[in-house]
Amino acid sequence: MLAEKTKGNAKAYIMIAIAVVILIVSRIMPLPAGLSREGLTALAIMIAALVLWISEAMNMAVTTILLCCMLPLLGVLSPAEMFKGFGGTVFFFMVGTMSITTALASTTVPTRMAGMILSWSKNSPTKLVLGFTVGTAVLSSIMSNIPTCALFASLGIAIMKANGDPKPGTSNLGKCLMIGIPAGSVVGGFMTPAGGPTNIVAINALEAIGIRVTFLDWMIMGYPIGLVCTVLFAFWICLFYKPEKITNEALAIAKDMVSGAGPLTAREIKCIAVIAAMFIAWIASTWIPVLNTTVVALFGTCLFMCPGIEVITWQDYVQKGGWDGTFLVGGVGAMAEAALGTGAATWIISSTLGGAAGWSPMVICLAVSALICVLHWLCPSGPAVAGLAVAPIIILAQNAGASPTALAVITAFWSGVTFLLPTDAVPMFTYGFHYYSITDMVKEGWVPSIVFVVFTAFAIPFMTGMLGYA
Repeated sequence: MLAEKTKGNAKAYIMIAIAVVILIVSRIMPLPAGLSREGLTALAIMIAALVLWISEAMNMAVTTILLCCMLPLLGVLSPAEMFKGFGGTVFFFMVGTMSITTALASTTVPTRMAGMILSWSKNSPTKLVLGFTVGTAVLSSIMSNIPTCALFASLGIAIMKANGDPKPGTSNLGKCLMIGIPAGSVVGGFMTPAGGPTNIVAINALEAIGIRVTFLDWMIMGYPIGLVCTVLFAFWICLFYKPEKITNEALAIAKDMVSGAGPLTAREIKCIAVIAAMFIAWIASTWIPVLNTTVVALFGTCLFMCPGIEVITWQDYVQKGGWDGTFLVGGVGAMAEAALGTGAATWIISSTLGGAAGWSPMVICLAVSALICVLHWLCPSGPAVAGLAVAPIIILAQNAGASPTALAVITAFWSGVTFLLPTDAVPMFTYGFHYYSITDMVKEGWVPSIVFVVFTAFAIPFMTGMLGYA
């Protein structure tokens, strides 16, 4: 145990040293053409943060706060600008929507959904994978991605154990479920603004240029596109890996696990009622702008804890709310503010898509779709990708005569979604159970990655145009 701790500390020290070197180099190296010292430092802080986040050298929230402190200390932003970027709308939206995840995870609602999927699928492995992938996506549209993934993965593992308990890595059904569940979770996160922070990043950036995308309109776009992606992905992975059948004994054991829920309790009914009220208010914000999505999320959080309702307690919220991820979102907001304010984000986009002004809008959409898809492989933090890329891509759209709304939504999609590598936190969760390898995911993942890069490049501009957005 002591040896493992020493080895872990050594790795953490190395990663911290690498992050420090990155910051030092940014202060002394010659400046690239078109980039200021402040802009280079802002990019270095973002890269250093990624090194520490991915390596888990320190707690995620501690890393985020520490690197954000570097912004004023190294002269990139003033303290006021840093705090403004950190505590923006996206941060408080995450604070609000954490309560939905905390509340739903404490009820039998996810288990009941799984039970309906099991009853529908019977012993068909394809229907089971399809049901779990789509079911995860639907639940993830209102819950945080990782808890949703965890809830369905736990039942998926129970099914595998009941189905002969094959050694992890030897079962095609295990591969299909453990790859399909996180895929459904990340795609579901796109389906409503409440599904993930990348959506709110795009909405806020568009609002800054006078384009207001309503909650209802995002749902009208998000659900059809998300459901098409999850259904096609589920069929593809079953075609690729050909999962083995589920035994009747395994099906009976799994049904026993989800059949003891009984009638909904009063607390569960109140939970569903509060969430329904939040969604009604979010949809009503289409016509009543005072019902700001973030204000509604915060109000709903308080409602969960009000006397007489008490779906969750403040202690539940603090202990189970996922504050590490929320602080990550806040830190990304501050770093994105730095990248935008110093011109670093615009410099990145102009360096990669500098000739796009002469391209057709459709070619630009394809290029952006592919670029953000690849960028998410390299930078496995969706909020970081969205925070860095959305605003400069909107500028690119304005300069090139393309649709800012379409490109912002495409960026939001691929900032949250990945099919190829388990480097993002959501697929990393199921990867840890060893039912599939990185090679397994890469072998099946490159086809949906290419197909959906093209699909989103055509479908999202079509949907935004149909809804009347520029």
